[in-house]
Amino acid sequence: MGDAKYREFDNGEYSRLRRELLRKKGGSQQEEFLVSVREEDEFIEFMERLPLTSGEDIELCPHPLTETEFRNPPVDTQQRLHERWSAITPRVGCRSSFWGNVTYNHIRQGRIRAAYLAADGKHKGGAQRIDRALRETSDKRSTMMDDCVRTVLRRIGGLPEIRGNRTVYVDCPLARAWWRERFTVQVGQDDPSLQAAVRDVLRLNKEYWSILVSMIVSRNSVMGSQKIRDAFVIRLAEVIGSGVTGAITTAKGLKRGLRNLSALQAVRELSILDGGELDAIVEEILSSI
Repeated sequence: MGDAKYREFDNGEYSRLRRELLRKKGGSQQEEFLVSVREEDEFIEFMERLPLTSGEDIELCPHPLTETEFRNPPVDTQQRLHERWSAITPRVGCRSSFWGNVTYNHIRQGRIRAAYLAADGKHKGGAQRIDRALRETSDKRSTMMDDCVRTVLRRIGGLPEIRGNRTVYVDCPLARAWWRERFTVQVGQDDPSLQAAVRDVLRLNKEYWSILVSMIVSRNSVMGSQKIRDAFVIRLAEVIGSGVTGAITTAKGLKRGLRNLSALQAVRELSILDGGELDAIVEEILSSI
């Protein structure tokens, strides 16, 4: 399919809005914004001020999501979203302005609630977290409000000004679901059992995914080679799928394995090796973690 033209927030205006909201911790703009998120109708009016580019809107999730489902879309939802959004290209899927509009449309059409954006996993939910921040009367109020605003901005489409480009892949749940399934399909090819094993690795936890996707999307990374990336992720999926636990399933262990792979690539061109040789090298690296 061609590179379809999708509607998204004007990037300049959307970036300006994020910067304004973060300019003064606990200020009136943050308070107004959080109140709008809590009331939802006001949030829709607030976001409607942003100009949009020309194009079409993508299909939405066919059913409403609970707060838990939105925060980490389950496998079946992840698969359905990827199938519906199969025409999205990586150069579109990496943009905060695109996913910001996608998430906003899910709120506008009742698929998710605006307050879900404030949930961080440490409290009962986004609405309660906002209420707690707005009711706070101590010196902690400004920090609590600022934390809430930052979470909302990360969830709706990412916060690149603070967290860099990887924020789209990691912090925006809808973008994260699409990217995870995209890599699953690419690496797992047409093998359902392999896809399931790869999917489990990519969904192991947020930090694990953050490390993997940062290496995968970086052009300067050893994982920039699809051949090396696939060999590493497939073998990793097979090892973890066999029931192996310990360092290999931790963020620290994963970083060590990727560093060792990068160090080897620096002195030896791994991408020219045949499949068997490359698999043996990856297996040795993983076994040493």
